[in-house]
Amino acid sequence: GMGSVSRAFHLAGPRETLHFDPSSVNAAIVTCGGLCPGLNNVIRELVHSLTYLYGAKTVYGITGGFHGFHSDEYTPVVLTNELVENIHHEGGTVLRSARGGFDVDKILAFLRERDVSQLYVIGG
Repeated sequence: GMGSVSRAFHLAGPRETLHFDPSSVNAAIVTCGGLCPGLNNVIRELVHSLTYLYGAKTVYGITGGFHGFHSDEYTPVVLTNELVENIHHEGGTVLRSARGGFDVDKILAFLRERDVSQLYVIGG
C-alpha cells in the first residue's frame, strides 16, 4: 500500500511559503447558479480562513450572482466574521444566488476598482 503518506492529496490550510502578501488581499465571494446545501457553510469558512488564517484586508460578498458585479439592483457587502458567524444555520445563500449576468468586462472593472486580487466563485 501507500502507507500513511499520499502523493495524490495535500493537507489543506495555510502554507509556509505564500506567493502573495495576505495582508494586502481584498477578496470577493459570489454564489451563482442553483442552490445546493452548504453554500452558507462555504461562505462562512472562506471568510473565517481569509481573515483569521491569512489576515486579508477585506472580503466582499457579491449579492445576486454575477449580476451583483454590475447591476444597480444589487449592492456588495463587506463580509466580516461577525456577520457570517451563524449563517451556516440558514438555508440557501445569504448572498442571493442567480443565473446569468456574466459579463467579463464589467466583472473585471469591479475587481480592479476595488483592488480585488482573489475571487471565489461558488456554484456554476
